[in-house]
Amino acid sequence: MVAGMLMPLQQLRAIYELLFRDGVMVAKNDRRPQSQHPELGDVTNLQVIQALRSLKCRGFVRESFVWKHHYWYLTDEGIRFLQQFLHLPADIVPVSLHRVPRATRRAAPPPARPLPRPRPAPRVEGQWESREYRRIEELTVEKVTEVKLEQKIAPRAG
Repeated sequence: MVAGMLMPLQQLRAIYELLFRDGVMVAKNDRRPQSQHPELGDVTNLQVIQALRSLKCRGFVRESFVWKHHYWYLTDEGIRFLQQFLHLPADIVPVSLHRVPRATRRAAPPPARPLPRPRPAPRVEGQWESREYRRIEELTVEKVTEVKLEQKIAPRAG
């Protein structure tokens, strides 16, 4: 019996095998009986949640809950428990504990350099700078009309 729920041993074993293989487990918080777990064919999300709740109570997994999803992470005690339950030797560990060789890490291409920022165009006489443009919003209507009149009167070079 898992967390107050009767569950076939075959389904419990499938849940534990997947948890041990990856070292982590994710399940959507959908407790409807017809909602199947995406990685386990005939196991519902409710069964996964209840099985891992039982492991959490015994201290074998850590749980976090974010955006309607449960995330469980195996602890060292959980790894030992699942090795005994699944009759595995001690040298077999979850994939999450395997180290990636350094040569593989360096083989990745270096990150792309960001493109250089385009330089602003040289200021042409008669054009407003952005500071002047923003400042106009603060001016009153009378001052705005004065600025427009001064620009119309100013002679153009050419």
